[in-house]
Formats: sequence, C-alpha cells, structure tokens
Amino acid sequence: MSRSEEAAKLSELLAQLRGQIERAVRAGEAASLPPEELTGLVSGAVKLYAAAAEEAESEVPVIDATVSTTEAMIVACALMRAHRLNPFDLALWYSRTAPAPRPNASGA
Repeated sequence: MSRSEEAAKLSELLAQLRGQIERAVRAGEAASLPPEELTGLVSGAVKLYAAAAEEAESEVPVIDATVSTTEAMIVACALMRAHRLNPFDLALWYSRTAPAPRPNASGA
C-alpha cells in the first residue's frame, strides 16, 4: 500500500473513530472503557500529532472548537503528570515549540 493509500485509510478510520467517541461521550459511556485502552488511544494520538507536526515543520491545530477549555486542561495536566513535568518545564518547552512569527500580510 502506498503512503497516500495509508494516509487515506487512516483518515477514514479516524473519521469513524471520532464519530464513535462522540456517541460514547454523549451516552455517558466513557468511564466504562478499560483504562489501558484509553491510554493506548491517547498515546497513539500524541505520537500521530507529534509526527505530523514535525513532518509539516509547522504548528498543526491540535484541537477544534468542540474541545472545551476544561477538557483541554485536563489532558494537558495529565500529559504533564505522565512525565513528571511541572509548570517551569512547561515554560521551557512552550518557548521551544512556539511557532515562528508569520510575516505581516501587508509586508511590514
């Protein structure tokens, strides 16, 4: 299977998964999932996001408007705790991974 076929297959699977996740959350079934399966899902999503951002050599939008601030912070804090990071570590990484400023559209 070619790289573009792999990407198309993954895109299709991700669309199906997103729909299933939304249905499970609406039904209040998220807590009934085995923790190791959630860990595997988040780990895979993090690896996919990091690889895509590095390959694109630019910032890739990490979430869309459907994710609340609370949801984003729950995951951000969990990711930091998983690697025993603290706010100081976050500040260092935040400046390291900040996107390069874009030139002004007016050319200024």
